[in-house]
Amino acid sequence: MKNQIIVIKVAGFVTCFFSVFHLLFYWLLHWKVALHCLDADNWAIFHAFNFGMNMMFILFTIISLFMTKKLLTETIGKVMLVFMSSIFVMRIVSEFLLWGFTLEQSPIIIILCLIPAVLFVLPLFHNSKNIAK
Repeated sequence: MKNQIIVIKVAGFVTCFFSVFHLLFYWLLHWKVALHCLDADNWAIFHAFNFGMNMMFILFTIISLFMTKKLLTETIGKVMLVFMSSIFVMRIVSEFLLWGFTLEQSPIIIILCLIPAVLFVLPLFHNSKNIAK
């Protein structure tokens, strides 16, 4: 179980990185200028979606780092592990469908998303009988 906990905590730290990265989008991606062309409703939707995703990343981080054992021992925890992994898998699929694969950017995003996607579900393939409640 110790290895499973470590794997989930590493995924939690990577998810924390995603949270910080999303918090900095406004400045890193120059959204004040880049999104200026959007009407007020679309601008608000864009920001609301980013805030919502960031809140999910913060939740995933907190659960991964501070409720790790519950993720492994409770049914809802296992569902959360699959859900957390699927968010990152969805981002990888989006890279191909929405942006198109580019040699400059895509490998970095795919690798960064693949790490938590795999780490969140990896513990589900271990024998759960060894986990004490």
